Amino acid sequence: MTPTMRGGLLVAGAATCWSTGGVAVRFMDAGPWEAAFWRSVFLAVAVGAYVLWRHRRGLPGAFRAMGWRGPASGIAVAGSSLFYFVALADASVATVLVLMSTTPLLTALLAWVVLGERFGAATLLAITATMAGIGIMVGPVDLLAGGWRGLLGLGVAFFGAINIVVVRGTRPGTDMVPAVVLSGLFLAVGSAFVGDPLGVSAKDIAICAFMGVFQVGLGLTLFVLGIALLPAARAGLLTLTETVLAPVWAWLGAGEVPDQRTLAGGGLIVAALAAYALHQGRAGRRPALAAAAPREL
Repeated sequence: MTPTMRGGLLVAGAATCWSTGGVAVRFMDAGPWEAAFWRSVFLAVAVGAYVLWRHRRGLPGAFRAMGWRGPASGIAVAGSSLFYFVALADASVATVLVLMSTTPLLTALLAWVVLGERFGAATLLAITATMAGIGIMVGPVDLLAGGWRGLLGLGVAFFGAINIVVVRGTRPGTDMVPAVVLSGLFLAVGSAFVGDPLGVSAKDIAICAFMGVFQVGLGLTLFVLGIALLPAARAGLLTLTETVLAPVWAWLGAGEVPDQRTLAGGGLIVAALAAYALHQGRAGRRPALAAAAPREL
């Protein structure tokens, strides 16, 4: 298996983990800030235990080896989650989903400017098709229906793109998983001052444990490992797997039957990603010069 294929599977696996968040939230009574606190606590503990097991006595060195990129990645992940919660407070899920669909495009542009990673017509076509698929899924959306704060959903995409580019710009061999621990700590501290984490029921804490360990803990760990092996634009595209799978888990776990728009839009996204993967696979078999490594930040 090539490194690129392994990276693609890791990122797709990360998106699969993330896609379970929607159905988990359906069974919660806690507010978004309380959920963010406990989810982040379990994230930091679970991934922190993995990092400790992996590095043991070299743990302090693992954090130092990331340099400024570690805190930057942690802030970007925490910032993306923060903007998600704030946007949802005033805007519909559909609005936020449409704005989040710009992540691959923002990632491709940012990686081109900062890392020198060029993207071709096939990548741009795949990005356009997946954005169209999400547009079909949510239907007509008034982006200003929830006020200007609803547009903060763009912050989710922007910080997500920053995280991908920051991790892609690290030196080969640098373990960026400790940055996931930092993201959990940053968001836990921030949400503790806004919400009331002590007023959460045991049931909701158990759900947050699942989300912290599996949905975001394992998801972010796989993501950080995967994007080190993939061009940034391709990694951004694969994250949209989350959008396709989320309605499936909602159907299986909460009995929410997908409507025709969801099926049509999801089908378009799957077709676009499959066609793009097939195109990249064929391109990879052609005799060509090795792809240039991204510039270090």
